[in-house]
Amino acid sequence: MDLYYYMTSAKWAEVILKERRLKLSRFHESNDPFELNLIDSRDPVRREVVRMVERYHNQNTGMICFGKTWGNPVMWAHYAEKHSGVCLGFAIDPLVLSKVNYTDTKIDVELGVHLPKGGLSAELLNKVLLTKATSWEYEQEWRVLSQLKTPDPNNGLYYTDWGQQVEVRSVILGHRCTWSTDKVVQLIEGQVTAPVRIWKVRPAFGRFSMVEQHELPSVTVKSPQLKKTRR
Repeated sequence: MDLYYYMTSAKWAEVILKERRLKLSRFHESNDPFELNLIDSRDPVRREVVRMVERYHNQNTGMICFGKTWGNPVMWAHYAEKHSGVCLGFAIDPLVLSKVNYTDTKIDVELGVHLPKGGLSAELLNKVLLTKATSWEYEQEWRVLSQLKTPDPNNGLYYTDWGQQVEVRSVILGHRCTWSTDKVVQLIEGQVTAPVRIWKVRPAFGRFSMVEQHELPSVTVKSPQLKKTRR
């Protein structure tokens, strides 16, 4: 079964595991200033259409970003608090998952109010939502996109609850993470609907990659009907 990986700090991993939900990020909050900027907008008329698309999706569309691998040390450095954080592995319904594509150049298309829908076809808008510069390709990113409907009344943010479409299956502790596997067990035991494997990573001895730390036994937490097991 394919898993998709979400890296974060230990602080926020604890919140995610307790609340069993993931925050929908806004495009204008991302670490890439070129989000929604796939179209060459040097022309002022075209630029106004691009800005209209940006305004719409910044207000109405949220995303959760996942990587296809947990072994990239750069990803741990950037997203998991310099290897002191946590990586969560999820089984995700393919119907809600979209692959990000990468390119070296912006696209040149005709846009303007004189065209139907301003020239914005569904295919073009999908590319705008799911294309980034080639320099981001190391992330091997996949996205879950969702309309922003009902914010949390306590903080005004938007979330997707875990369920059949998004289900946690692994908790991977960073090389510098101070958590024990027992801490994770306490956070999730009795709350999971499928087996969740917990383990820790270390730098590989023979290549530039993070690998499982086999000296620390992994733990698998099963559904409430079954007991946890240690490898």
